[in-house]
Amino acid sequence: MASLTGRVHVLIGTYELLPCRNLSAQLSRRSIDIHFRRYRADDPGDVIAFQRVIFSFQRHLPLPQEPELWRDWEFCYAHSMGCVGILKDWFTRALAEVLEQGAPTLTRANLEHYAWSLDQCEKMAQDTLEGESAFMEKPGSADRLRELLGLGAMAGAEAAKPAGTAPRTEGLSSGYRRLKGRSRRVGSRRPARDEVGIYRAG
Repeated sequence: MASLTGRVHVLIGTYELLPCRNLSAQLSRRSIDIHFRRYRADDPGDVIAFQRVIFSFQRHLPLPQEPELWRDWEFCYAHSMGCVGILKDWFTRALAEVLEQGAPTLTRANLEHYAWSLDQCEKMAQDTLEGESAFMEKPGSADRLRELLGLGAMAGAEAAKPAGTAPRTEGLSSGYRRLKGRSRRVGSRRPARDEVGIYRAG
């Protein structure tokens, strides 16, 4: 389809799109994965960034009194998995209730009323972790690839060689050995001792 249209196709969505990237070898080599990852609670830098996101949201809420939602960042994180999209939808639902009631600000109680249940959050967290694992190198992947390409035995043989063993050259063409031993650039003459001083005949 991309060849016929001459356009780059961009697929944006959840981790459910990941199986599509390896449907064929051609698709794999022509695809580029861009992971918009969530903020992680075990990363101090991500925690600060997540708090800033909440602070930015609360400053732009159309309310007479600015709420202090960033103080409940752990509650917000637990019910959004650190995903800004989930957080935004959650705040939007709570804001709609506040505006309908004519309340001056958005409180923790409003957030609790529209927060997803713990069972829902656990399911979303499991799916998120499974999706993130798809971007991680699996243990033994490098060894399996080397085996597929026939490099496994060679790697083992190289590792078994004693230190200082010179590489074998059996089977190499004589032309390659001549090139391997050549240290000069093509066209440069051999080093020689030249006469110095002024040569005078007679």
